Amino acid sequence: MIAAIFDLDGTLLPGTSAEKEFIRFALQTGKQTTPETIRAFLSWVVRIPTRGVQSNKTYFGGVEMDLLAEMAEAFCGQRLTRRIPTQAKRLIAAHRAAGDCLGIVSGAPQLLITPLQDLLDLDFVVGTKLACKQGRLTGDLDGLRVSGPEKVRQSDEVVRTYGFDLRESAAYGNAFDDRFLLAAVARPVVVNPDGRLARLARKKGWPSYICS
Repeated sequence: MIAAIFDLDGTLLPGTSAEKEFIRFALQTGKQTTPETIRAFLSWVVRIPTRGVQSNKTYFGGVEMDLLAEMAEAFCGQRLTRRIPTQAKRLIAAHRAAGDCLGIVSGAPQLLITPLQDLLDLDFVVGTKLACKQGRLTGDLDGLRVSGPEKVRQSDEVVRTYGFDLRESAAYGNAFDDRFLLAAVARPVVVNPDGRLARLARKKGWPSYICS
């Protein structure tokens, strides 16, 4: 038994991110509803700057946390799980059948991806936390974005909670930023790598494959 840690954006979700998919989902499904809260939510969504999706969370400011959580439940069940390739789902199932401890550690907002824990039968889902005050998101992060060395720290913390050693674990990642986590585990696996990670994987001898 080992711990198996999956990145989400670009790894389990080839070619896209959970945050971008959520925005598309909100725009598409919100048009079919009439409650005032949904109309207010959509008025927020359409103001999101395209280039701010990855690095800036100020556009979450003022959104009701409960509303976003409710939308996230529908989003993960109706859209996100369908975007995960069958090959990736089989890999998750194989780890589960082996009795491994498995989960996601991602830079995506945790509020948007938490429902994946039950939907994919995972032990944990860790994402970037969004700050909240009096029931509304402030637009700030609650701590650091889960990326680079911070992904290593978060992964180490969560696997130790379950009684595993990160140095004996497996990790799956696609971006050059994932190199820190991949280097920290015994079983690094590169999935859909960007150019720099592909070159590093060849140099390190890390297994690499395309999942689409």
